[in-house]
Amino acid sequence: MKTKPQQIDLRQVRRFLADASKKAIAARKNLTIDEETAYQTAYQAMLKASLALMLSHGQRPRVQLGHHIAVIEFAQEHLDPGLGATFALFDRMRRKRNEAFYDIALIGGEEAEDAVVAAEMYLQLIGANIDARFP
Repeated sequence: MKTKPQQIDLRQVRRFLADASKKAIAARKNLTIDEETAYQTAYQAMLKASLALMLSHGQRPRVQLGHHIAVIEFAQEHLDPGLGATFALFDRMRRKRNEAFYDIALIGGEEAEDAVVAAEMYLQLIGANIDARFP
């Protein structure tokens, strides 16, 4: 099992969403400074938002190798199936972030911009999903 149950704490969920939002803002600002930082920060924003979604369902990832994949898969299972392209990008961002972190991966301006736009859209979707379930 890749997740474990946890009591739903809406304050915690909202804090994760707020942190994801800050990261998305930071990613947007970093586009003019450092594309790699913008890209990685956009990925972190999406991951934090996905964690908020997971927590809002009373689950959290187990701390183990591959827990980022578990978070992405959980979000994919609980959001609109029509978001396949978004999740393909999310997974590509995860892999590229690992390459950039552990090796050298070149991230261009257009790729970074696409990641930031995807993160901003994704955060809106997650926020709407949580707000619809917890008005």
